[in-house]
Amino acid sequence: MLSQVELLKKYDLRVRGHLGQHLLMDPNTIRKIVDALDLQPGDQVFEIGPGLGAVTREVLRRGFPLLAVETDPKFVEVLTQELLPEFSGNFKLVHDDILKSDPKKLIGDWAGPAAKVKVIGNLPYYISTPILFHLAEHSKVFSSAVMMLQKEVAARLTAQAGDEDYGRLSVTSRFHGETEFLFDVSPACFLPRPEVMSRVIRYTFRPFPSATPVRDEGRLLELVRIAFSQRRKTLLSLLVHELNPKRERGDLERILEGLGWSLKVRGETLSLEQYIALVAALEAARGTANPTGAWVKTPGG
Repeated sequence: MLSQVELLKKYDLRVRGHLGQHLLMDPNTIRKIVDALDLQPGDQVFEIGPGLGAVTREVLRRGFPLLAVETDPKFVEVLTQELLPEFSGNFKLVHDDILKSDPKKLIGDWAGPAAKVKVIGNLPYYISTPILFHLAEHSKVFSSAVMMLQKEVAARLTAQAGDEDYGRLSVTSRFHGETEFLFDVSPACFLPRPEVMSRVIRYTFRPFPSATPVRDEGRLLELVRIAFSQRRKTLLSLLVHELNPKRERGDLERILEGLGWSLKVRGETLSLEQYIALVAALEAARGTANPTGAWVKTPGG
């Protein structure tokens, strides 16, 4: 396969940095990223945004099946012409927007309904956070991921309650797994050069936090969304106006006080464990937890 520079010339392509397209050109970094995926016999890989296929080729060259989702029609044309014929038995390319796709269906159709795959990707900076939330929504089909992000976004994944970078992404990512920082990548490794430093992270997915029972993941994550929807407002104020089903202000005050929290507490000061405790307290107040604290099903719940 031609080099990325040669492919750009052959297909008369222009990489649009303003749309988050930054091609990773450094071969050593490409190898380090694939090495970090720790591919073992039987592993299968799901790639987000392969671009011109530098990382894609490195995975395929090592003999591992890869399913890639690419939204840019020009990149799809190049990959179809240049990479697909060489690795047709192991390579499947889907022309789609990752944010509009259903990874569970894509992976199920490709690898089988019970498959869990490893994710790899150089995520476009301007939509990296929505992509991370999208992956979280489909976490049960992934085992781990190695992704390159803007350094500031990567920092949000591990931020602790009260930190400046702490937010909805911090809580959600911790709920679904664990993040490990691997190494930083200089702007000089890309074409065109981004204005920010990049960071490669390894993320290990899990269905739920260890030793932390959660009856309804959706309710927990919705509560986290509400808590960070308006940072200047207290958690109590946000719950009064946005919680569904509605609760009386007095009831919410008693729940917060029962947890030992100030009525002026804000979402950015609460840990994942505290959010889980709040969900349990809200449910218990509706009579949906038994005396031992174990979850029980409610009609339609």
